[in-house]
Amino acid sequence: MKALFIMLDTVRRDFLQAYGNDWVRTPNLQRLAERGVVFDNHWAGSLPCMPARRELLTGRYNFLDRGWGPIEPFDDVLPRELRQRGIFTHLLTDHDHYFELGGENYHTGFDTWEFFRGQENDPWVSLVDAVALPEHLGQQTRQNVANRTRQASEAELSGPRTAQAAVEWLHANEGTDDWFLQVEIFDPHEPFFCPDEYRRLYGADWEGPLFDWPKYAEVAESPEAVEQVRRCYAGLLTMTDHWVGKILDTLDELGLWDDTLVVFTTDHGTLLAEHGYWMKNYMPMYNELVRIPLLVALPGGARAGERVAALTQTIDLMPTFLDHFGCPTPPHVQGGSLLRAIAGETLRQDAIFGYFGKATNITDGRYVYLRNPVNADAGPLHAYTAMPIAGLNAWFPRAVFGQVEMGRYFGHTYELPLYRIPVGGQVPQHHAGEAGYVGRHQLFDIVADPKQEQPLDNPALEAHFAARLAAQLRACEAPAEQYARLGLDPT
Repeated sequence: MKALFIMLDTVRRDFLQAYGNDWVRTPNLQRLAERGVVFDNHWAGSLPCMPARRELLTGRYNFLDRGWGPIEPFDDVLPRELRQRGIFTHLLTDHDHYFELGGENYHTGFDTWEFFRGQENDPWVSLVDAVALPEHLGQQTRQNVANRTRQASEAELSGPRTAQAAVEWLHANEGTDDWFLQVEIFDPHEPFFCPDEYRRLYGADWEGPLFDWPKYAEVAESPEAVEQVRRCYAGLLTMTDHWVGKILDTLDELGLWDDTLVVFTTDHGTLLAEHGYWMKNYMPMYNELVRIPLLVALPGGARAGERVAALTQTIDLMPTFLDHFGCPTPPHVQGGSLLRAIAGETLRQDAIFGYFGKATNITDGRYVYLRNPVNADAGPLHAYTAMPIAGLNAWFPRAVFGQVEMGRYFGHTYELPLYRIPVGGQVPQHHAGEAGYVGRHQLFDIVADPKQEQPLDNPALEAHFAARLAAQLRACEAPAEQYARLGLDPT
């Protein structure tokens, strides 16, 4: 048995033909959709990048007890579970966060791995004299500009190099069995940098300064600038689809579809000016961020062309791959196998999702309930970890060490003591002139209101979902302060 897991970063499901898009060109993801099963109700759990990756490798929610950080020493991780049972694992990626402070121990679980340099602010191209920043809107950094000097052609970009390495790995291992290959491409994550030919597919006529990397802020740019960014995103997605197609071509060439499980998904989406925001992390968690694509091609083309309405999440990926290889699921995994969902089983009635320390949210697939902190500081809040790293490239400040406690707080940590570290939270940012989100929650019917433009005023239904959210927190061993900060009944 074999498994190929293709993960792109920051893919909007509504930009894919399989989910109704009629203007963005992604023919290769579409042929994978036609060859496989399309999941219509798939959701992220923990955001953003590394919290999502901890979920996909461990099958457990990340956002209830800590934020961005490493794999923990008590975690049961997918590649290690496979290796222990004779399945060879390999990771190909250009996702530079794996190799920064806060990304430790993710890649080391694989038998082998390869990293392709150059994305975003990867400290790769080393120039003593700082390069000049071009005239630009949004954001831009000297490190990113320096990295672009070594990626002048399409084939030199790190995403295409990652895909090409997958093609070469499949050829080098032709005729072998019992392997798991994870191909993880950072695109179409911002900055939305790609050759001009891909933007021209979407009528690019922008004559303004460089603008392919919006700030994480409310939209203040012109409609023309907004359209430029959407074209850049669409162009980058089309370019990445082209290189994914080379991997699929190799499956055709080598006859691998008959005994290979192929899974495609993403970690989260992004906002491209919808709801008046750019990007992610600081606003309410609208569906553009958390309702994500999932395509699964079963060996031999079984169930090809079918769609699954069952509620699924990122935490279901790890037990799916274990199920495919006939490996037992570790005792503390919270997800369920997608193979069961394809067979018609219901994995869950509710899905929860969030950023650590911000809103905590729930959906049943029709309604989405966004539950915000009830205190202005979004507390009380603690991070629980055996790896005391505060986030992306950040240690906890020394001033907080005197307040750190140690103990055994959860049943899933195999008796390993954890640090309990006081941290700050964040209430979602609201627009000027609107009511703030402290203690103000939002309930949407995403069938009647798919763009989430009209929050419902239904106290009884809100109370219903508040109770269901509290029940989910209890089932997940959420720390007691999570109930207090969200104003929920812990009983």
